[in-house]
Parts: sequence; C-alpha cells; structure tokens
Amino acid sequence: MALTVLRNALFGLGGRLTVKALAFAFSVWVVRRLGQEAFGHYATALAYVAAFAVLSDWGLAPYLVREIARDRRRGEAMLVDVMTLRFFLSLGTIGLILGIAWWNRQPPFLLGGIALAALTFILYAAQGPLEAALQGIRRLDLVSAAGVLQQLLFVGLGTVALLLGWGFYGLIGASLAGLTAALALTAWAARSLDLFHPRRPEWLTWPQLLRAGLPFGLIGLAVNLSYKVDTILLSLWWTAGIVGWYNAAYNLIFSIAMISNAANVALYPSMAALADPDALTSVVRRSIGYLWMLSVPFAVGGWVLGERLIPALYGASFLPSVPAFRILIGVVPFMFLSEYLGYVILVQNQEWLVARSLILSTSFNIAANLVLIPRYGLMAAAWITLLTEILLVGQYGLLLRLWRGIPVELLGKPALAAGMMGLILWMMRGLPLPLLLILGVVTYGLALWGLGALGPAEWRLMQQIFRRSPIPGEAG
Repeated sequence: MALTVLRNALFGLGGRLTVKALAFAFSVWVVRRLGQEAFGHYATALAYVAAFAVLSDWGLAPYLVREIARDRRRGEAMLVDVMTLRFFLSLGTIGLILGIAWWNRQPPFLLGGIALAALTFILYAAQGPLEAALQGIRRLDLVSAAGVLQQLLFVGLGTVALLLGWGFYGLIGASLAGLTAALALTAWAARSLDLFHPRRPEWLTWPQLLRAGLPFGLIGLAVNLSYKVDTILLSLWWTAGIVGWYNAAYNLIFSIAMISNAANVALYPSMAALADPDALTSVVRRSIGYLWMLSVPFAVGGWVLGERLIPALYGASFLPSVPAFRILIGVVPFMFLSEYLGYVILVQNQEWLVARSLILSTSFNIAANLVLIPRYGLMAAAWITLLTEILLVGQYGLLLRLWRGIPVELLGKPALAAGMMGLILWMMRGLPLPLLLILGVVTYGLALWGLGALGPAEWRLMQQIFRRSPIPGEAG
C-alpha cells in the first residue's frame, strides 16, 4: 500500500509541480499587475464563491470517492444521479451567494465578478463527480492531467486578459475556460474507462444521496467558511488594499498546502479500501510523521525569511503583509495534519464526528472574526486562522487517541532539525534569498539525517518507489 500511495501521490504532486512553478509565478505577477486594491476585489469575489461552494456539491464528491473505492459498480450507478442533482444544487447556490453579496451591499462591479465566478458551479456539477470517480479507481494520473491542462489554460488566457486590461473579470473568464477544458478531458477519460454510462436520472434515489452526502457537505461547508469568512469580513470593515495584503500572504500558505493535498488525495481511496484496522493504524502513525517532517521547515523558514520573501515576491507595497504572514505560516503543520486526520476518520465511517469537529472549530472562527476583525483587521484574522487549525487538530487527536500511540521523537526530531535550520538561516540572513532557500533545504536534510529521523527504511522505500514504474489504475 505504501508503494502504491506514494507513487500515486508523486503522480498527483508531480503533475501539479509541472505547472505549479509557472502558476505561482503567474499569481505573483497577478498581484503585482492588479495592485493591492484590485487584487483585494478579486480575492473578495473568489472568497464569496469558495465559502459556499460546497452547497453546490453537498458532500457528494468525497462520498462518491469512498463508495467507488469500495465497490466500483455501485459507485458507477450513482454517477448520473449525482451529476444531475449537483446541477440543480448549483443553481440554488448561485442565487444564494448573489443574495448574500447584495445584502452585504457589495458594489455592482463586484457583484458582477461574483456572478461570473459562480458559473464554475455549473461546470463542476459534471466535472466534480467525474473526477471523484477517477480518484475512486486510483487513476490520479488522469486527474492530474486534467488539472495541468486547466492550470495551463488559466495562466495563458489570464496573461492575455491582463495584458489587454480586462482586470479580474478577464482572470475569472480564463479560469472558466480552463475548467471547461478539464471537464472535456475528464469526461473523455471516464468514458474510455467505462465509468460513465449515460441514462435517465432516477430522482427517487436523490433523498438517499442527499442524506448520505450531508455530513460530507457539512464538513466542506465548515472548511470553506473557516478559510474564507475572514476575507469576506475584512472586505466589509476594511479597505480592499488590506484585503489584498492579507490574501497575498494567505495565498502562499495554500501553495504550500498543495503538497499535503496531493498526498491525502492518494491516501484517501487506498485507506478506504484497507480492511485491516492494525494496518490502518500503522499507516496513520507513519503518515503523520512524514507530514510533520515535510511541514515544519516551512513554518520555521517562513517565519525567519518572511521579511525578505514577501517584498521579493510582491514588491515593497506588500510589506504590511509580513506580520500577518509570520503568523499564518505557523498554520502549515496543523493544516497538513488536520486534512489527513479528517480523512482517517472518514474511512472509518465516522463522518459525523468530522462534521462535529469542524462545526465547532468554524463556529469559533466566525465568532472570533466577527468580534476582532472590525477592531484589529488582518492581524486578528491571521491569529484566529492559526488558533482554529490548532483547535481542529486537537479534536481529531482526541477522537483518534493519537497522543498515546505516537512516539515523542516522531514529532520532536523534525522540530529540532527545523529549529537548527532556522538558527542557521537567521545567522546567515544577509545572504541573497535564493542562497538562503538552498541553505535551508540542505541544513534541514542534514539535520534530519544526523538526528536519525531519516534512515535506511526511508531510503529503501524510495528506492522501491523509483525502481518500479507507476502502474496506471493499480488497485493498491
């Protein structure tokens, strides 16, 4: 299972990394091209859509992944009904989002941008279930290919749109074009693999689907609100420039989170198909150790280098983002763990426990933001984001009783290695930024090896992964 999961993760991560460097450079250019004011409007439009996007899905996509991973034929039978149901849910969600934005007295040009961005729900009504079906049979190579195509078109067409002066409306249009191409590729792949069989929807099954997807939907709604409500509230009480500063910092966090997301997308269907509880426990402990090992250096290095990194990427006008970034970068290790631990509970058919945990942490997030953002602005939003993620990981840890079964050195050694790396970076902070980044990677790797956090077992595993070529569609 470890070999299959890691190769699938490398497929997903490798495909994204193929264009991620380009996409990241594009996002930096977008911020510079638009400036903090226009970028703040763009981020606000996307925040409205992202915060309520799960209402158009109702949790049906993650439910479909789990069911197809366990019983392909049963999952295939749901596909048409899920797609049709999501289309009608999307129409209702678009109306709800526009109503909320109008009630919040957003200006007409921003309402237009929100409406344009909300059209993605219609496309995702088909693309989302098809992608979930491919994930369920572990064809992450095809999922990754669709993502690469979508990103390339977005970057290419978005560049043209900005050069022509179309602003954030042009960016949203480029995003829609990229998603349309991804939908076409995903549909072709599903038909080629005999996953999709067109037929008339059986609407009598919809209540059952809605009940099954509800806990997953609550999970998605809580996650999206937790990540986006701060941007929406900032847009109500503070200027678009401050919203832009905050989201410039936050975008870096989500770029890093791509690493854990690729691993978790690969792990989820494989863990769902794993019947042995003892084997699952072993997988969970080792995965937690590796996710922590990957994430801690980002938090330490980001805190040390934030004052150099932000202006180097976005320009001197974004220096006010640095204090918020130094807080937000601390979210990374907890974000890596919270997403994974949520999946662990889901594969044990305990989705309501995940929903309850997320509802509690998101309720704290919304209440604290409502009280503190009007007075303290983006710094309050940053601290609340960090505390929310810590609260969520703590709840998951109690539910899974992790703290009794994880050796202290599994977390302590990477933390110590990251601390050593941070000290070296601080002492050498006068060097050019590219050299500092290379120095950080080398120092952290050597410290891990010296402390025994990386050893022969990891070396043998990596040799096996690269010795065997990935097998498309391997069951794992």
